[in-house]
Amino acid sequence: MKKIFELSTNGFFLKTILRLLLLFFLPFVLASCGDKKDSVQSCSIQLDEERYSIVSENENCSNYERGSGYLGRAGMSSANFLKTGATDNLTKTLGISKLSSPTDYTTGNRGYVTKALCLIGADTFTSSSSRCPGASPRTGSSGEVEISMLANIADFIYLTYGFFDNDSNGTLSSDEMSGAMALNDDNISVTDGMGTGLASYHNNFEVVIGDNHFIANSDHSKCSLYTGESPYRYIDNASGNTSCAARVIELGTSITEIRPIFKLDNMTDMTDGGNLITLVSMVSELSMISSALSSDFDLLGISSENSIRKTLSLGLSKLDNGAKDNNPTAGGVCAAVTAFDVMFLLVKNAADNSTTSSGLKSSNLISTADLINAVDDSLSLFPAGASEIIKNLPMSSARIVYAKNSPGTEYTDSFEEAESSLYEAIKNTRSLGTEDSVKSDGKVTFRELICVSVN
Repeated sequence: MKKIFELSTNGFFLKTILRLLLLFFLPFVLASCGDKKDSVQSCSIQLDEERYSIVSENENCSNYERGSGYLGRAGMSSANFLKTGATDNLTKTLGISKLSSPTDYTTGNRGYVTKALCLIGADTFTSSSSRCPGASPRTGSSGEVEISMLANIADFIYLTYGFFDNDSNGTLSSDEMSGAMALNDDNISVTDGMGTGLASYHNNFEVVIGDNHFIANSDHSKCSLYTGESPYRYIDNASGNTSCAARVIELGTSITEIRPIFKLDNMTDMTDGGNLITLVSMVSELSMISSALSSDFDLLGISSENSIRKTLSLGLSKLDNGAKDNNPTAGGVCAAVTAFDVMFLLVKNAADNSTTSSGLKSSNLISTADLINAVDDSLSLFPAGASEIIKNLPMSSARIVYAKNSPGTEYTDSFEEAESSLYEAIKNTRSLGTEDSVKSDGKVTFRELICVSVN
């Protein structure tokens, strides 16, 4: 089994964060000193007495105090971490339960972290209908931001151990990490079109003359104006007796580009039936937490030179790495993303049911260089016997149409109308993200995640 990507860690990074956290923040935030006593004990005094449940559920307490209470219930208290060996087993110390998915926000003590974030978290949380339905934006007070910062760190730890620590022993083994974050290519053959079924579609071409688009046969003796309506769609054959040469004379302008039309009959689902979608969800969660944490640091005036922030930034930069050859002198060439991007070439620009007839002109296109050099070098851009005149016409892209049934007797311009297995493969691959990756932009993409080991 070839693993395109494998990540391993022993948890040292997270434990370092906790030790720094203990030194600088936890005693201050969750052990606040009450400056007065009423006939009924104040919320701050109850926090001092570790009566976290009472404070967290008391709506008369401030959101800062209630958020502190929820974090105390989640185990993020100074008293909890001052116990002997507390940072040696974070799963035990924080009472971390196994999460069913990265978006399992309620299992175990993560439910308390969620309640804290929904009270005082950044807008990315309070405006999220899936995690915090009906939540209101925080006031922005420094106290709330401090609790938000701690909640983000708690969520980062809980997500990591709750998702990866399968035996709940507080250690993240390489087997646990690689088992959940490995991308395999057992069923994808680079020499066979990366598991795709591509072939010429009736030797048809799209011919662009100025602003006009036509469907043409192999020798361009028939050239029908594309309208987007039957029988003048890209999946239709050219008709009539008007040649492309005659269209050039008629329009008074030369051919801008010709595009061979290829049919896609099948495609390997590189997400393994959607199993990698969980990993994409993990990426999304990590990105949200890291962005919110960075925002909280800025609001609190914690500079980039602060020891905690530098430690966090170092780890997060490994994720937000741009998925390129960022460290070539140290062997940091990410071959995984090169192989992975091949599949995106076929789906990144795919038209769906919402694509208009006009929009379709720029959809379903793939660079001819990518098509031949990266996807399938067995394909020919021209039919046998094509004239030198046709071969010398400008060509930079090819058009894809999708099988609507199996075996392919009908075709469609919309991947959403494709045969069910082909549709699932395209949909699942697109769900991994179709945008390029930019280093240190605050967004962690799947492409970047598979390049962690070399960046």
